[in-house]
Amino acid sequence: MSTTIIHKRRAVSPVIATVILIAVAVALGIAVAFWASGLTSSFSKYEKLGVSTQYATLGFTNPGSSGPSTCTSNCWNVTLGGQNTGSSDATITQIQIDGVPYPVSNSSSNFVYWYYVSGSSKVYPSSGSTQLSVPSGDSFYISLYLGSGSVPSKSFSSGQTIQVTIITAAGNNYPASIVLP
Repeated sequence: MSTTIIHKRRAVSPVIATVILIAVAVALGIAVAFWASGLTSSFSKYEKLGVSTQYATLGFTNPGSSGPSTCTSNCWNVTLGGQNTGSSDATITQIQIDGVPYPVSNSSSNFVYWYYVSGSSKVYPSSGSTQLSVPSGDSFYISLYLGSGSVPSKSFSSGQTIQVTIITAAGNNYPASIVLP
């Protein structure tokens, strides 16, 4: 008679197998949750410029690159101010008046005076800069000088309503309507 040796292999018990499957599922779930939260946080940053101050005054003294010049009729100082209430910094790249780009330059006919306020300090862009970066939570101030020839193909008169649009690097537009006195 031959003797047959039977080796009994023991399988993992159903309880232990269930615990292992649950642990793997939880670990994968946590990994997917971290991946998804990282993905959404990169898309949830946004800029939001709130324009809360907008007015125009008749006349201005333009500092200009060739020295100050004063204008008292058919010229205006247009002022815009507000705050970046978004979660990321905003970079103002262009100003438009009635849909026409306002040349941001320091010349005798055009001048943009702008800065943002960080805490209680005014922060000015570097000389000749055509952009203003406004950090999240900080306020901004823009002063535009309008006179004859300051905006190509546009003329201005008292009582006229103009639309000034702030355009940012993110492609957002922030319009404000202002009546010239």
